[in-house]
Order: sequence, then C-alpha cells, then structure tokens
Amino acid sequence: MSYDERIQILIESEIYDLYGPPRFTLEERRYYFALNDQEAKVAGSIRNRAQRCFFVALLGYFKSKPVMLNPSFGDVEDDLRFIAREQLPGPGLLHFTLNQRQKDRLYLKLFELVGYEKWCDNTLRDDVLRHLQKIVKSWIDARYLFDATTEYLALHRIVIPKYTTMQTLVSRAINDERARISKTLAGQMTIGKAVIHCRDIWSA
Repeated sequence: MSYDERIQILIESEIYDLYGPPRFTLEERRYYFALNDQEAKVAGSIRNRAQRCFFVALLGYFKSKPVMLNPSFGDVEDDLRFIAREQLPGPGLLHFTLNQRQKDRLYLKLFELVGYEKWCDNTLRDDVLRHLQKIVKSWIDARYLFDATTEYLALHRIVIPKYTTMQTLVSRAINDERARISKTLAGQMTIGKAVIHCRDIWSA
C-alpha cells in the first residue's frame, strides 16, 4: 500500500511519543530501570558494560511502551549515565555507538526475557486484520481502530510494529468494510428494484 493510500491517524507529536524514547523523570528512571533478579541475571550475561547499560535502557523503555526503538547514544545519554551510576555502578561511561545488529541482539534477549513476540507481517497480519474486521463493524474510526490494534497486540504479547505498518492495517480494515457496505447496499438496491418491478407487473 502506497503512502498516499494510508490513513493519517496520529499527529507528529503523537508519533514521537509512541515511537521515540520516553523522557523519564528521576522517579520514573528509578522505577523503569530497576531490575528484578531475572532481569539482573540477563543483563549480567552481557559482557560488554556499555551494551549492558544500553540493554537496561531498552528494557526500561519497553516496560513503558512495547515498541522497538532505535535510539543513538545522544538520544538517551542522560538515561545511560543514570543506569551506569545507579544500576550498574562502575567506571564512567564513554560515548559509544551500537550498530543495528548489536541492537537486534539486545532486543532478542529482551523479548525472550519479557515473553513478547516481534512483529512479523507474514505470520501476524492476517490474524490482526480478522480482529479489526470484527471491530470496524461497530465504528469506522481510524484512531479507534489504531487503539484496538494496540490492545490486541498487548493482549497477545506482540511488539507494536512501525507506524506505517499500523497505518496499513487500519487502512485495510476501513477500506474492506467500506467495500462490504457498498456491496450490501448495492444488493439491497437491486432487490428493491426487483420488488418494485414485480409490483408494477402485478398492478398492470
């Protein structure tokens, strides 16, 4: 589905709120970056301290909202330094860069830890669309369907996919429902015309 065919659901600030790294207060940092025994064990299995700090940051963000983020060091520097100071005490944390493969490995550990499934369009799209095709019959509203999708994903412990994927799912559900309604109305009009024609014949 092309960009022009996708329904615009969220405004720019809402997209950033969902898909950008959260801005935690001090108390929120203490809450989201705190580790239980199992989380500490998984974090401790990561030998590189910089990557270990980054894993704790990603885990905290995921607890806040179940999406995959792709932040740079600069995007989350304050959180990383808090983690290095408060949660994983040790030497000062120097600026570092993780490539996409390293981030993907951290997320694989994270998903296994929290019991979530990464979005896969080929295996999950049809199930989500079937759910939306039921929901859309009660209300054809893009934001309502977007929220219904995130609720479905949370219930089934599936990571929220990228925004364009969410747009495609919602747009497809709405377009299919409109087509269904149009087909139903066309059928009813055909029946109505046939009934009128029969009446005309019998009254002639």
